[in-house]
Amino acid sequence: MSGVILLIGENPQSHETLIQSLKLDGYSVLPVRTLPEALPHLRNPALVIPAVVSNVGMRRQADLDTILEICASRPHLALILAVDELHDLHSEFRTSVRGLHILRTPLDHEDSHGAIREAIEASATGPSAEKGPEALRIVANDLSSPASFHYSETFLSRVGMADVPVLLHGETGVGKEVMARRLCAYSARAGKPFLKLNCAALPSELIESELFGYEKGAFTGATIDKPGKFELAQGGTILLDEIGDMDIRLQAKLLQVLQDGEVQPLGSRRIVKVDVRVMAATHRDLRKGIEEGAFREDLYYRLNVINIVIPPLRERRDEIIPLAETLLLRHLPAGAKPPFITKELQDAMLAYHWPGNVREVENVMRRFLVYQDANVLAQELKRLSAPITAPPEKPAAQVANGKNNGNGHGGTNVVTMDHLERSSREAETRLLLDALGATRWNRRQAAAQLNIDYKAFLYKLQKYGIVEKVKRGVVSA
Repeated sequence: MSGVILLIGENPQSHETLIQSLKLDGYSVLPVRTLPEALPHLRNPALVIPAVVSNVGMRRQADLDTILEICASRPHLALILAVDELHDLHSEFRTSVRGLHILRTPLDHEDSHGAIREAIEASATGPSAEKGPEALRIVANDLSSPASFHYSETFLSRVGMADVPVLLHGETGVGKEVMARRLCAYSARAGKPFLKLNCAALPSELIESELFGYEKGAFTGATIDKPGKFELAQGGTILLDEIGDMDIRLQAKLLQVLQDGEVQPLGSRRIVKVDVRVMAATHRDLRKGIEEGAFREDLYYRLNVINIVIPPLRERRDEIIPLAETLLLRHLPAGAKPPFITKELQDAMLAYHWPGNVREVENVMRRFLVYQDANVLAQELKRLSAPITAPPEKPAAQVANGKNNGNGHGGTNVVTMDHLERSSREAETRLLLDALGATRWNRRQAAAQLNIDYKAFLYKLQKYGIVEKVKRGVVSA
């Protein structure tokens, strides 16, 4: 037996005996206090949850609607409700919810463990458990499971409860946010806000106002007071995604917040005390950023209390097929039958290197639902997996005489995505520099000349490091 059992109860610590008994059966137990706290885990299609055990009353229609939604997407789920009397339970639960088991024994009773085990086995083998092809299998590795990331459940629990900063490393799309939410679910802050800010998606000016807030009149357009994410996340957790792209000036302000636990909104003299756990995620090598002067060393060591590295999907190939099956079901229209993942398609998926990691798998499965043809998708993946090779080089004399390979261009005609990206970056950098030079470095005028939004213009300057490069003499305006 394996999987995560969600235990919903206002005081999970009182069920320690039950938790230890379930762990002996091979389960992990994730205690939460309310149904809303359980929903992010229940809606995570990659998390194996054989059962939800609750001793919290569910008499509202909203609770019924929520449970019906979850049970529809998890046909093998055992929902075990501990009640003193049946009238404590919404009457429609007893007739509408598939896989429902009523436990009249209190959860701290010695018979609870056996009753829960029987309920899980009944849901796994009863009429609601469809016996179909392998493509219908919904049990898959959790995107942040210990098996995937080589961290034990005990380790993750300790990190979650430690209430210290965590730095998450990994390529784009590997599940860094999933891991952050998993750690938050283990912590004492689980029922508090979890806010995320992508440091690469906004100009530095916007990031500063988003994090620290501002007062009315602080700048043009600030017509009302607005609290920042640190205030909004009071008592909870903030995930700073792509922290490696944060402006160096903002890094200093963030360091001050981490050291003092205080923020000062823009345009205000007011100091706000904040109690927020900070997690950070990045795909960049921050040590290299320190060497290049792009990332503060003191901030790195302040964030790097716990460092968790999440390997790319190509290093977790045993998860690719189960993950694909789960994501396929996630986007399957209601009542539709999922297309079968053939052996040929499985081989193509295992041979592919998945540069976009989990996000790319999800997109490919969505295409599969459109194609409804495993052979077409397999051939597409095989073409993407094939190495790009240059045609044989022409003899030097032939090139010198202006002869070409038949398409009007001398030499080879292979252009990789890296070449295209580099050329695009260089061309856009030169365009920005030309506009700045023509306007004597008046940034607003340069943005107007290029017909782009001023904030977008500032973001591009930051993205390409133009100001820093000009100062260092790397490029000239």
